[in-house]
Amino acid sequence: MPRPESIPNRNTARHPRTGRFPGWIWYVYLLLFAVSVPWYLPTNAPLRIWLGLPHWVVISLLASLGVAVFTAFVVHFLWPEQPPPDS
Repeated sequence: MPRPESIPNRNTARHPRTGRFPGWIWYVYLLLFAVSVPWYLPTNAPLRIWLGLPHWVVISLLASLGVAVFTAFVVHFLWPEQPPPDS
């Protein structure tokens, strides 16, 4: 069955010479992990409650969800396909 043109070829996303993932992926991971630890919030700021949780917990949970969704995107679209094992 031919592949539709709207689905990207999973093998073309990797760097052609080195076979590694593009560098922008690692920058996105660094950004998401930096956001997941709310070190940037002032220590003397009043505690705000969002959805019944402290605001820093909600920020950490959303960043962790972002890491999970981005990882699923990378695995689905950029991970190289392995040939099936011979039976």
